[in-house]
Amino acid sequence: MSSKTPNVIQPSRREFLKSSTATLAAAGGMGMLGNFMAAPAFANGYAAGMTGGPTGFDGAERFQYNSTMSEGRAIEGIKALREAGNVPQKITMLLTDGAIGQITKPFPDGAPSAKEVWERETGIEIDIIGAPAEDIFKKVMQDVTTGGGSFDIYTGPWNSTGDLVSSGGAVNCSDFVTRYQPDWGDRERGTTTPENEKLLYTYAGDYYSVSLDGDYQTWFYLKGLYEDPRVQEAFLSETGAELKTPDTWDEVDRISKFFTGKDFGNGTMYGNGNLMSPFWGLATFYARFASMDFPNFHFFDAEANPQLNTELGIQCAEEHVRSFEWSPPDSLTFTWAEAYATMWNLLIPHTAIYTNLVKFGDGFNADGTPKSKATGMIGSHLPVGRRFGDKINRRSVLYYNITAWISSQSSHPEAAYLFLQWLSSTRTYTWMAGNPGGYFDPFQQANFREPLVASTYHPYSMETIPATIARSVPSINFAGQTALDNALDEEIQAAITGQKTAREAMDAAQGKWERIIKRQRRNGIVDAIKASRETWPTIVDDA
Repeated sequence: MSSKTPNVIQPSRREFLKSSTATLAAAGGMGMLGNFMAAPAFANGYAAGMTGGPTGFDGAERFQYNSTMSEGRAIEGIKALREAGNVPQKITMLLTDGAIGQITKPFPDGAPSAKEVWERETGIEIDIIGAPAEDIFKKVMQDVTTGGGSFDIYTGPWNSTGDLVSSGGAVNCSDFVTRYQPDWGDRERGTTTPENEKLLYTYAGDYYSVSLDGDYQTWFYLKGLYEDPRVQEAFLSETGAELKTPDTWDEVDRISKFFTGKDFGNGTMYGNGNLMSPFWGLATFYARFASMDFPNFHFFDAEANPQLNTELGIQCAEEHVRSFEWSPPDSLTFTWAEAYATMWNLLIPHTAIYTNLVKFGDGFNADGTPKSKATGMIGSHLPVGRRFGDKINRRSVLYYNITAWISSQSSHPEAAYLFLQWLSSTRTYTWMAGNPGGYFDPFQQANFREPLVASTYHPYSMETIPATIARSVPSINFAGQTALDNALDEEIQAAITGQKTAREAMDAAQGKWERIIKRQRRNGIVDAIKASRETWPTIVDDA
């Protein structure tokens, strides 16, 4: 996707990444200032009482800090390490390539980059090595298993935390958290709930991971299309119901069926815009699965037994497979980038997907041209679920979610941790979340009160994203996750492509999951499964 090309059509993921990051290349050559103390011009830009943070633009004071704040405590920690002679010249970070720009690209006009602020205040260079989202965890595990020690900080999918911890590749940061007190769980600025803080930052009760993303699958729809009188009339005539945003999966499927094959002036449409492809489509399946019972249908029962081939599990698989009838014909090859393009080109009516869909596709380029055909037409709504009496258990899912870990091979784990605390604290992260140069998405309470974030993600997302977070279940992230997800994914794809019935696929997946759990018992998988249940939401809505 090129940010300067209106009406984009079907970019590949590689093309999307290339165009999103090409303008950031110059930032990579920034040299070190070599001076640990801030320059006077930099210091003079601080608001009263503030000692660090960005300067040079209106509103910069909202992202500044002092030693009583999370970012400031991280900077003070670096100063103490420096006095003890225990800081590196450079911290090396393996990062999902599409997110690099939010650290290296100045934002907004007149501002420094986050990288520049850190390096000015600490004298420690941040060396960022990029890797594709689909491949990055392979590089992480290669570094772990070979003892390469190439990185101080790894990033990858949140789901992979358990596999990394069980391999011994991640540092337990609990002592650092106690010492430096990050504001991740701050009741006013941090995660939406205490449970969400545990979900994103802890594994088996200890702090191993640092969230750098908000990959809660959020519903977007073509509001302009839904409000078109021609469409409303056709929908009422064909279905007997008024066209409105859906509350349940049944309503989703009815809308998807209606739009498939219709042409309202922009080409033949396909009703199901949700991801169905290998790897990416698991998010769609897990979200539907979680809503099958009230208030939740867990992937495992209370004794850690899989529930895939239960009657509800099979029903979920049947519904999921049937929804493929309304998907674009090449949707099994889609990543998020190709899925985005289908909405940007007005070829699907709705989708539950990553929130930067609207960052990159709704709005106007610097030259005044629209980012896509969908500019000005998109809206957002709450997750869908099922009606149980007078209640609806709206459920979404956390899936992928760029997450950082300290490599157990790092020579300076405390300094690496302090960089991550600084980067992920609610002032620095809110500033980054507004930056359109990458994939870090908002998830902290402070993010949704920030005008720069609202200008990037649009006001219509500022209520639905946090409401979605509050209703999202965790996908799998304990030891064995990769094997579990791959096993289920293989069977779902077999059912979608007609090689198996949904029941046969769930029976096969159930057997695979049971064998994986048996092999992973020594890594504490049963306890992790049981602990995961405590992070599931209980909130329900009136029907």
